Amino acid sequence: MIANGTDNISIARKVKNILTKEPGLSVKELAGRLGTNRQFMAGVLKVLEEHGEVSYRQVGPARIYYVRISQGTGK
Repeated sequence: MIANGTDNISIARKVKNILTKEPGLSVKELAGRLGTNRQFMAGVLKVLEEHGEVSYRQVGPARIYYVRISQGTGK
């Protein structure tokens, strides 16, 4: 996906910042805001989803993404 791990962290942080300010964006909308393509953005979102950092809601053919609010574990 991304060769440089720091780029991956930076992109993930930007995605989460955008979704915090504007919840409910599609892959296409996020890709447009970050100047990348939909396929790349879908990969980034999949990783964030696997780590429990974002969730999505299916609306027709589109996935609408939201930042997942972490539940405090006391750690």
